[in-house]
Amino acid sequence: MASSRCSLSSQLLLGLFFIFLIMGSTLGDPETEERINRVCRQMEEFGFCSQTFHENLKGPTDYVRLTQIAKVEAIINATRTLRYITKLLAFVSDPALKNNLIVCENAYDIMNKAFLEGIKYFFQRDYRSMVNAERIAPRAEASCSVIFGTPPERSSPLVERNREMRILIAMALVSASYIAS
Repeated sequence: MASSRCSLSSQLLLGLFFIFLIMGSTLGDPETEERINRVCRQMEEFGFCSQTFHENLKGPTDYVRLTQIAKVEAIINATRTLRYITKLLAFVSDPALKNNLIVCENAYDIMNKAFLEGIKYFFQRDYRSMVNAERIAPRAEASCSVIFGTPPERSSPLVERNREMRILIAMALVSASYIAS
C-alpha cells in the first residue's frame, strides 16, 4: 500500500516536473518575454495582450510568430463579432440601434477582409503589403465604437468586443512593425 502511494507520488511529481519544464521553456524564455513585453507595453491593456500571446505560444518565438498570432486572433474576433451582429440584427426592432449595428457590421466586414488580405501577404512574406492592407482596420473599428455615441445615443452591445478588437488590431500592427522594416 505504501509502495503504491510512493509510486503515485513519484508519478505525480514527475508529471509536474515535465509541466514546469515545458512551461518554463515557453514562459521563461527571456527573448520571447522581452518581445511580448515590447509589443504589449504599447497596448491600452497590457494584460489582454500578454494573455493572448501566451495562450497561443508553443515555445520560444520571434516577432514573425507574434504577428501571426495577433493576425489570426484578429480574424477570429472579427468573424465571431460579425456572426454576433448578424444574430442581433435579426431581433432588433429599434431603427436607430439597427442602423448602428449595420454600421458595425460594415466595419467588422472591412476589418475581417483587411486581415484576411494581410494574412495572405504574411504567408508570402510581403510584410509591407501586409501592413498596408491592414492600415484601414483602426478606422473601421473606430467607426463602430463611435457610432453609438452619436444622437440618438444607444448603449452599445459591442463595447467589450470593440475593446478586444481595438487591442488585437494594435497588437497586429505593432508586432508587424518589427518585421516590416
